[in-house]
Amino acid sequence: MKRLIAIMVAVVLLSLAACSSGNFPDTETEAHKTAVTDEVKEDMDTVLSGYGFKGVVSLTQNGEIVYQYVSGKDKADNDLTADSSMYIGSTSKQFCAASIIMLRDQGKLSVDDTLDRYFPDYEDGKKLTVKNLLTMRSGIVDMVNEGRVDGVTYDNTEEENIALIREWIFSQPLKFDPDTEYAYSNSNYFLLAEIVKQVSGISYHDFVRENIFEPLGMTHSGFVEEVTADPSWADGLLRGDGNTGIEPPGLPTGAGDIASNAADMDKWMAGLSDGTVVSKESFDEMSANYSSDNSMRYGYGLMGMAYDGTGHDGSIGTYSALDYINTGYGLRLFIASNKASTQSFIEALPSALLKNIIDQE
Repeated sequence: MKRLIAIMVAVVLLSLAACSSGNFPDTETEAHKTAVTDEVKEDMDTVLSGYGFKGVVSLTQNGEIVYQYVSGKDKADNDLTADSSMYIGSTSKQFCAASIIMLRDQGKLSVDDTLDRYFPDYEDGKKLTVKNLLTMRSGIVDMVNEGRVDGVTYDNTEEENIALIREWIFSQPLKFDPDTEYAYSNSNYFLLAEIVKQVSGISYHDFVRENIFEPLGMTHSGFVEEVTADPSWADGLLRGDGNTGIEPPGLPTGAGDIASNAADMDKWMAGLSDGTVVSKESFDEMSANYSSDNSMRYGYGLMGMAYDGTGHDGSIGTYSALDYINTGYGLRLFIASNKASTQSFIEALPSALLKNIIDQE
């Protein structure tokens, strides 16, 4: 869900805070030891306050909290805290990608499987692979940004909406031949979640809950459908200031369905990159660049970020978020906001915030 304004603001920030455009992190590299001084913290405060940031920022290094910034109120007009949970939008995609790789590493599927194995009625399934979905190189039309799925409503059950979305995706022609181009599409991760469900024999959300949330102790994380009944949450899922429609159940599945907080997301980033959730070799595979023809440097639910880091940004309704992993420096950064205005510059924050830490070396 990239916006032109996000790119423009990112360029401005990046010109002020030069970042590395190198490769993804080398997980074998011993983490650098860098001190986050009071001066550095003041500089980060200035970056965030200067852009009117409202939300939560949390930075850990080698497992220790070294910086936090909290500003603003939640939808019930209570002050946000470092423990506040918020929707993370497309940052959720890495959970879906990791679920696929977990099943792959258990020998239950292959990233080279063609989609007709899972969706025999999909006409294009024979020429599309699981890897094409993971790397955003399928050519499948984006169900969120490039089309409207008729019949998908808030009144339907999750299962009813999922069936309608799947039927719509399968009826759309591919935009290009598989693996010839990169094109961001939420539909890819919607289908990956369906594959997780088929292969595991349980719902996608149950799989993530049982294999990721619970083992990692992520006690403040859940899914969109579980909290939309709470008005303080549902209000934040409005699609724009003048829109009264709440994100229908099932639509974000696999692509943007998770709510979490800073502590839980740090557990996730640690578990993903240290060999707990997937092997370190599989994490390297997830964070590799499969689109040298595109500046996104997209892997499996992860993309290249400043200073050889990896992570993903996301937005849903008025919420936006980003996570960032830099194994070389032992840094893990989580950013979340419930203000739609933050979406215009969140992609540039890792570079702007970490400049004075990494440049100390």
